[in-house]
Formats: sequence, C-alpha cells, structure tokens
Amino acid sequence: MVKKILIAASALALSSMCFADVRLDVKNASSEDCSVALHARADKTRWITQGWYVFVADEEAPIILEGVSDIHNVYLYHDCNMQIPEGAETKKAYVKINREFNDDIPKDDDRDYQEETFIRLNTPTYTIENTQNH
Repeated sequence: MVKKILIAASALALSSMCFADVRLDVKNASSEDCSVALHARADKTRWITQGWYVFVADEEAPIILEGVSDIHNVYLYHDCNMQIPEGAETKKAYVKINREFNDDIPKDDDRDYQEETFIRLNTPTYTIENTQNH
C-alpha cells in the first residue's frame, strides 16, 4: 500500500512539473502603448506563439503562459522599437498582423502573418524601455 501511495505521489509531482505555468511580469516604461507577443516551448516538440498583450504607457501586469514550465523557454517580441541587446539569444517566429492570436502550428506560409525576431528571456520580469528620442 505504501509503495502504491509513493508511486501515485511521484506521478502527481511529475505531472505537475510537466504542466506548470510560467508567470511573466511585464512593465511598459515607455511613453507609448506597446503590444507584446510571446513564443515559448510547451514541450520537447511543440512551440506556442501568443499575442497581442497590449500595455499602455506606464502599465505593469502579469502574463500567464499555461503549459510552459520554464522561463528560459520563453522568447518575447514587442512592437515599440524593440532593441536587441548585444549577445542576446534570438529566435524568429511568426505573429498575426494586427489581431490577437494563439498558435501552436507554424504560420510561415500564411499571408496574415509576419516574421519577427524574439529575444530569449532569462528572468520572469521584462521592462519595455522608453523609446522616445531626447
């Protein structure tokens, strides 16, 4: 009986680890409204791409990525003159133009999509920097 309980507890722990959600806290420190898209590995073979999460100037809010278990498997793109930091790991992914989307099938042949460069996240927080020139 104890062995069965341990096996059941191990299976439950393993399943909860595989299907954990990632919380990403985004802050828009820019002076304009910005839209965010995310590209994340859901498992060994499946990627999901989601957008657009709209952040008005000075807004801060969380995004929950269901079924993604590690922040290091998440890439981010935003439409406010995003600057790619030197040495950042990047990945190309397709985003739906001007409409909300949630895709788990590549859209590289769809004319309603465009390819963008996403940056890999290393922490569960991301700040969109001010994009205005002084």
